[in-house]
Amino acid sequence: MTSLFVKSLIAMKRRVSLPAQTLRLPVLAAGCLALAGPVLAQNVNFDSGSTGALGDVVITNETTIVLPPDGVLHYKSLAIRNQAAVRFIKNAHNTPVYILSQGDVVIEGRIFVSGGGSAGQFGPGLGGPGGFDGGRRGAGTMPPGDGQGPGGGKAGLESGPTTPTSAGSGVFLQPWGSGTTNSGAVYGNAALIPLIGGSGGGGTPTTGGGGGGGAILIASNTRISIPSNAGHYIDATGGEWGISSAWNGGSGGAIKLVAPRIAATRLLVQNRNGTGSPGRVRLDAVDYTDSNFGFVNPPQALSYGSMLATGLETSQPRLELVSVAGQPLPTNTVANGFILLPSGSTGDQPVVIRARNFGTQVPVSVVVAPDNGPTVTVPAVINNTTQNPATTSVTVPIPANSPVKINVWTR
Repeated sequence: MTSLFVKSLIAMKRRVSLPAQTLRLPVLAAGCLALAGPVLAQNVNFDSGSTGALGDVVITNETTIVLPPDGVLHYKSLAIRNQAAVRFIKNAHNTPVYILSQGDVVIEGRIFVSGGGSAGQFGPGLGGPGGFDGGRRGAGTMPPGDGQGPGGGKAGLESGPTTPTSAGSGVFLQPWGSGTTNSGAVYGNAALIPLIGGSGGGGTPTTGGGGGGGAILIASNTRISIPSNAGHYIDATGGEWGISSAWNGGSGGAIKLVAPRIAATRLLVQNRNGTGSPGRVRLDAVDYTDSNFGFVNPPQALSYGSMLATGLETSQPRLELVSVAGQPLPTNTVANGFILLPSGSTGDQPVVIRARNFGTQVPVSVVVAPDNGPTVTVPAVINNTTQNPATTSVTVPIPANSPVKINVWTR
């Protein structure tokens, strides 16, 4: 898996991406403190894309927001007051959280898009919004499942000892899980375009893997502020397995902030007990006055610059699922659900995929991820040089009578 990918679930979770030759990624920064930028941010013409439809919103207590189908929340301005906590109910398509604002965004409380743990549960740890679930535990003769996501850990025989047969951890920013060969692969890029969450850990015969941290974009035409206080933060941590000696936790997720002026402190994308890889943090602003990056956890997750791009711009490249096993999926919208083939269905099925705005040959991987058992990856190439959009069909093995997710990533 390269650092550039596009993912599209059968849930038609659309992602945007940039061809490698058009995206110059900034250098990863670690542990930077109290950066001061120029005081010209107020003159920068940046449009977050917010329509302002939700108006000026002030949140003063525990609040759970139901995400719309596209995951985008349009504010005029947003303030989360001290002691308030904001969580989200994932939409049917598990998109990231997109908070767009025409005015200031001030976070004096807490925002949670974290992944869930799996200890004591029959099922896997659930990913945060835009993140991915852990692999399911085994049941009877059914084998455990691999963790979901591009960095999902493989299923294994055990979760505690770090042996080659241990279930693997979810991976995002960096390799994780010394002693096991089942951990996931590094993916994504420093700019977090496309925005995507953390991956789940692999399941075992007795427990599911931890869920990956979710993904959140906050973009403001003016300013984003997170004051320096222990109770003010954004939490996109990955779900733990339950004990620190395990290696099948979910990876941390993704936090992306974009505004002319950013004053940020606590941004958390670590796995909660070290059983999975950290996630990624990206900040883009002109003015970083009053930022203190010493509270980013972990420090190596941080990248920052002045590329004022949200990744939601319509001209950017994207990959879409058109149909699976002859079942068409809605275009220009988002469909949801697993595919479930009836008993007696042939194993090989066509998956039709469409590429837009790449302007080149697009190498992709079609990933078949059943609830139980290992994932299968089939490589393909879409020629997007002369036709836009361009479509191709790929034949993949899909087991009958078992729920399956179909994922498509750039390679």
